[in-house]
Amino acid sequence: MEGNAVVLVEITWILGFAWETLALSLAVWIAIKHFRELQRTSIGWAVEDCFTILTQTHVFYFAR
Repeated sequence: MEGNAVVLVEITWILGFAWETLALSLAVWIAIKHFRELQRTSIGWAVEDCFTILTQTHVFYFAR
């Protein structure tokens, strides 16, 4: 039984690490998209534009 517990802990750790890596990758991807859109509209963007774009990308991400 002890051997199975060790394997279970290792699998849990690996799945948790994979999930955190995926979440970090998606967060970086969203941030890159966000800053690219800001560069396109850099003619006079304000903080309101920043929050609008950020909200739109999050809504799109969670709607999928």
